[in-house]
Amino acid sequence: MKTNLLNRFLAVAVIATASIYSLTANALCFSNCSAYKTKYPIVLVHGVAGFNSIFGVDYFYGVRNALTDKGATVYSPNVTAWDSAYDRGEQLVDYLDDLKAATGAQKFNLIGHSLGGPTIRYAAGVRPDLVASVATVNAVNFGSDVADVAFGIIPVESGTAAFVEDALNLMGDIIDSLSGNPEYTQDAMDAATFMTTTRTAEFNALFPDGKPSSRCGSGASKVNGVRYYSWGGDAKGTNITDISDPFLKFTGSVINGKNDGLVERCDQHWGQVIGTTYNINHVDAINHIFGKHHLFEVDPLTLYKNQASRLKSAGL
Repeated sequence: MKTNLLNRFLAVAVIATASIYSLTANALCFSNCSAYKTKYPIVLVHGVAGFNSIFGVDYFYGVRNALTDKGATVYSPNVTAWDSAYDRGEQLVDYLDDLKAATGAQKFNLIGHSLGGPTIRYAAGVRPDLVASVATVNAVNFGSDVADVAFGIIPVESGTAAFVEDALNLMGDIIDSLSGNPEYTQDAMDAATFMTTTRTAEFNALFPDGKPSSRCGSGASKVNGVRYYSWGGDAKGTNITDISDPFLKFTGSVINGKNDGLVERCDQHWGQVIGTTYNINHVDAINHIFGKHHLFEVDPLTLYKNQASRLKSAGL
C-alpha cells in the first residue's frame, strides 16, 4: 500500500515538475516567442563536403534549434557533397519546388555557407520566383586562393590530382550515404576547380545579381525581387581547443590578406554586406566544431538570429 502511494506521489511529482517547466518556458517566451518567425521559411544550404545532418549532428550546428525555438520554420536540404554550384544549384531548385508543393510556401529565404553561397545564388538566378532572399556566409563568392594555390602545385591532369579526386569522391559518397542520399554522384574535381578565381569569375558573369561594384565593397541589396546579404569573418585561429584551427591556420597562410582560413575577407562580400571582420573562421561560421568559437567575439548563432530578425523586419 505504501509502495503504491509512493509510486503515485512520484508520478504526480514528475508530471507537476514537467508542467512547471513547460509553463516557465512558455512564460519566458511569452513576449518574444515569434522573434524569428519570418514570412517565408529559412533554408540552410551546406558547403562542399557538407551534409544536412549525420547521426543527429547538423552541419549548421545548433542553428535550426536556435531559430525554431522562437518561431522560425527551417529546412536543411542535402545536396551533393562534391560538385559544382551549377549542379548543386539544380538539386536545390528541385528541392525548393518539392518543398513548395508539400508546404504551400511560395518563396524561401536561402542561407548558404562556403560553396553553398554560389549554390543559392544559382537558385535565385534561375528561379527568382522561388527565392525571397539570399544570404551567403563565409562564401567563395570570388573563389578561394587556396584552390588557386593547390592547382598551381598539383596540375589538374596529373596522377596526383587523380588520386586526390578519387579519395575526395569516396569521402563524398560516404557523407551522402550517411546523409540519406547514396544515389548522388560525386565530382570532386569539378567542385574544386569551381572554387578557383577563374571559374568563379565565369560564374559571376552569368549570375551577377548582388555583385559588389568595387573590391571589398557592397552590391545591390535587391535585384529581380530577391534581397542579397552576406557576412563572414577574417580570423584563422579562434579557439585553442578547436581541432580545426591548426588546419585553417595552415591553409590560411597561403592567402594574401585577412582571411577565415579558406576564403579571403573581401572575397566573401556580396549584396548588402552585414560584416566580414568578425573573429570567426570558416568552421566557426557554421558553429562547429560543436560550438567552439572565439571567447570574446559574437556567438555565430547570434548572426543567424540577427538575420532571421532582419528578414522578419523586411517582411520576408
